[in-house]
Amino acid sequence: MYWDDQLCNMIITETNRYARQNNDQVFQLTREELDQFLGIMFLTGYVSLPRQRMYWEKGEDVNVPVIGKTMPRNRFELIKRYLHFADNEHLPTGDKIAKVRPLFEELNRVLLQFGVIHPQLSIDEQMVPYFGRHSSKMFMKGKPVRFGFKLWVLASSDGYPYQVEMYTGKNAGPGEGRAGCESLGLGGDVVLRLLECLQTPAQHHVFFENYFSSYALMIALRQRGIRATGTVRDNRLKKCPLPDNKTAEKAPRGQHWYQSTNGVLAVKWRDNRAVTVVTNHSDISPLKDVQRWSGDEKKKVTVKQPNLIYEYNQYMGGVDLVDGAVAAYRPVIRWKKWYGTLVTNAFGLLRVASWRMYRSCTGRSVDQLVFTREVALELLKNPRQEPCPPIVTDSGPGPSSGRVTVVSRTAQNHFIVPAATQGRCKLCQKKYAYNV
Repeated sequence: MYWDDQLCNMIITETNRYARQNNDQVFQLTREELDQFLGIMFLTGYVSLPRQRMYWEKGEDVNVPVIGKTMPRNRFELIKRYLHFADNEHLPTGDKIAKVRPLFEELNRVLLQFGVIHPQLSIDEQMVPYFGRHSSKMFMKGKPVRFGFKLWVLASSDGYPYQVEMYTGKNAGPGEGRAGCESLGLGGDVVLRLLECLQTPAQHHVFFENYFSSYALMIALRQRGIRATGTVRDNRLKKCPLPDNKTAEKAPRGQHWYQSTNGVLAVKWRDNRAVTVVTNHSDISPLKDVQRWSGDEKKKVTVKQPNLIYEYNQYMGGVDLVDGAVAAYRPVIRWKKWYGTLVTNAFGLLRVASWRMYRSCTGRSVDQLVFTREVALELLKNPRQEPCPPIVTDSGPGPSSGRVTVVSRTAQNHFIVPAATQGRCKLCQKKYAYNV
């Protein structure tokens, strides 16, 4: 569902066109080869080697037979060379990422194919590592990824991505800005653009950090019927004045101050430091009990926390979960083209989204690594070859260490029928080495 025909046909069409533009009249990419190319990319995310060509070597220390049997090395390098997503002869002027803009549009379409089904959403940034030269490359001091491209991401609280937009600079390019509308600043405009996909705004609650928040943004979201909560900087609360941080940090831990104007509530709470949160929906009550370490008493003490700050801490980290899941098995294949890292990140977002949706729909706690391996082997499978054997994982010490994964067992309706001594497949009546 996430690697659908429309997305693949776009990639195949533009790749073959780019090959013709480079005077290669023989190259022809097929759907089978594109699937295998993606499978190799996924496999390099959890089987890391220092050089690309080592995946095709036959040395005992680096041999990965499944890659060599699936696709020749020269063919893989040729596909990577010609892989394209836009027509170079008709690129829009002024768009810094015109070569990957169609890929981002297809990515957002696929991620939204089921609608926005989670009530709690979060908006934050994702940094894609990149050390080459490009006018959109950012430097973020103090961040885990200091150099790279910045993406704005709308995600659910449990880590499902819904919308992705690349930041190309302060001056709005194609796809950025809101024509005919008063600007709310860079952060406010990003929030309003990402939330345009909501079909029923009243059913969602959005959380974001102080980079985006302002009094004007809360008023604009309230007029659109969107509930929102976020940390905020004091200089953006001109309509809701609160004590400054120096005064607040002299108060005892747990004390709070609040100010409400035109349906917008601003609260400053004394934790280790003063924290300011603004909302157009939530309230202070009921106060929550949270545990904090007391340096004077040398133990954890109970502190009262306003309800809107408790909700913010609980639902804000969705984009961080997406970023962590993508980075956990990011492909190590390097690209000469500047947009290569954006392509691998887009494929990683598709992988994470399908993994999250699979867990939500089936209720099964399938590990991300197991899911990624299953998907990679299925993509690598050649229709002329035998089906790939199921992945067997070690469940820990004990006699039942070789268990077939849930993904493999349910791929072709192989379900276990309860028996007195042994599990038996409902479809093929084969016995399995573990009980129900």
